[in-house]
Amino acid sequence: MNNYIKYILVLLVVTAVAYGGHYLANSALDVNEQWAALDYSLKGLYFFGSFASLIVLIVLITINRIMPRNLGSVFLVVISVKVLAFYAYIYKALNVAEDNFLKYNFIIVFFIFLVFDVFVAFKALNEDEIKA
Repeated sequence: MNNYIKYILVLLVVTAVAYGGHYLANSALDVNEQWAALDYSLKGLYFFGSFASLIVLIVLITINRIMPRNLGSVFLVVISVKVLAFYAYIYKALNVAEDNFLKYNFIIVFFIFLVFDVFVAFKALNEDEIKA
């Protein structure tokens, strides 16, 4: 249970720091009012991303404990499902060609959590076994 808690705390810190920095950058660029005109919010994007990464984290640690030789394959499947989930979440906005504001903010959030997922998979693959 120790590694679950450690990685969940890292996920919370990454989410908080990234959200704070992203919000401050939007404030500095004076674009926060553009969120009011959208069906999405920066907080919603970060909530969805952190929830999806939490699911990936739980699956990876569990698979590493049960069948560590299949971790790489499971990682690819889970990330593919996560990409599809993100696509389904943002699908309505992608049809609006002139709305690049949301697309750019979304891709930033997506890559932040993708890097976290790769970090967890890297740590799991390079340890003999994560003791959960």
